[in-house]
Amino acid sequence: MYEDFFKEHYTHLYYFALHFVSDTEVARDVVSEAFRSLWEKIDAINYDTMMSYMLTCVRNLCIDHIRHEETKYVYINSYESLASELDTDDWREMENRCSDVMREMDLLPEKTKFIMEQNYLYKKKYKEIAEMTGLTESGVRKQIMKGLDIIRSKFSVKYKKGQ
Repeated sequence: MYEDFFKEHYTHLYYFALHFVSDTEVARDVVSEAFRSLWEKIDAINYDTMMSYMLTCVRNLCIDHIRHEETKYVYINSYESLASELDTDDWREMENRCSDVMREMDLLPEKTKFIMEQNYLYKKKYKEIAEMTGLTESGVRKQIMKGLDIIRSKFSVKYKKGQ
């Protein structure tokens, strides 16, 4: 049953997908993924509704692919926009600032430095850091605030909560 359905409808579904995505490889991948999905649900789907299931599945997979591509282009365009706005001097200045901040982080007390690195460089949440260090989340927050205050003081950055 599955094999017959595949042989009978693969080409139709391929052209249906190609109508959406305009890329032969992507269309093949989408149809293959739809048939994989059908295979997983073969016992639950009635043969009479199989084609409508596959058309819906192919359409949804194509839409997912298009959305993913659009998101990718948004990021590419924003990066290109940022890159075109910044000239070489701006990049150098930004790199120098990052180096300066990293140098100051190296001078922080070990515990504060470790917590700051975990939070800002490794993107760990307060809860994760608290588990690693044995501190409470509040203690982690205080260590981060302490580190930020020290770094800000080196760069004469004035910061007030809410600004």
